[in-house]
Amino acid sequence: MKHHADGEQPVHKARRVHMNSGPQLTNRLESFWTILGQQGILDYVQAQRFLGLLSPEPDKMKQPGILSAERTRKLLRPWIDEGVLCYRAYYARQKGVFWLTTKGYKYALLNLRYYEPVPSSLSRLIAVNNVRLLIAERYPKDTWRSEREIRAMQNAKGSAPPHVPDAELISANGNSVIGIECELTVRSEKRLEEIVFDLAGNKRYSAIWYFSPEPVYMAVKKAVLKLPPEHRKRFAFYSLKGDPYTHESRESTQESGT
Repeated sequence: MKHHADGEQPVHKARRVHMNSGPQLTNRLESFWTILGQQGILDYVQAQRFLGLLSPEPDKMKQPGILSAERTRKLLRPWIDEGVLCYRAYYARQKGVFWLTTKGYKYALLNLRYYEPVPSSLSRLIAVNNVRLLIAERYPKDTWRSEREIRAMQNAKGSAPPHVPDAELISANGNSVIGIECELTVRSEKRLEEIVFDLAGNKRYSAIWYFSPEPVYMAVKKAVLKLPPEHRKRFAFYSLKGDPYTHESRESTQESGT
C-alpha cells in the first residue's frame, strides 16, 4: 500500500489473478470420475481406495493401496466447490458418499443419467463397489462394465434381457464375459430361481460369479442345483470378502440327491 499527500486516499495494489487458478484435472481424477459415474456412488473409504489404485506414484503413499483421508479431502473438496461432485453423510456418526453432478457426468464423458442416491439403496451399491475393488486388485487388466452401463447399452439398442446382473467382467483378451451378482438378502425362492435360470440361459456369460453372505449363498446354491448339470458348473460362489465357498449347505446336499 502506498501513502500519498495529506487528503489523498491510499492506493491499494490490485491482486494478480493467475489464469490457471482453481483445481486442475489429472489422469487419475478423470479415471476416478469415470468409476464414480459408472457405479453411481462411492463411500469415503472406497473413494480413498480407488484413488490409491489410480495413484501415479504408489510407492510414495503412506499406506499401500489407499489414499489418506486428508489427501482425499484436499483432492476432492475443490471439485465439490466447482459443482462437479456431491457429498453427503446420510447417517449420523458415519462418513458419507460421493456422487457426480450433471456437470460431473459431462466431465467424465459418460452417457449416463444423473443419479442421486437414497438411503435405502446405499448398502447394495456399497457392496457392489467393494466387489469391484476386489476384482480390480486381482484382475487389473480386465474391464468392469457396471449395471448402469449395461442398461444404457440396452436402452440404446432397444433390447432388454430378463435379468441384468450387477456387472460384467470382460477379460483382457475379450474372449470371455463373466456375469457378476452381489446378493445381500435372501429373495423369495421363486424370484431367486427365475434370476438363476435367466442368468444360466444367457449365452453371453461364460461364468456367473455370486458374491454374498453365507445364508444367501445357501439359498442361491439351492436354486442353482435345480439347473441341468452343464449350467451348474458355470456358477461360482464367493463371500463378500472374495473368499470362495467350498462347502455345501444341508439343503443343497438334499436337493442334489446325494
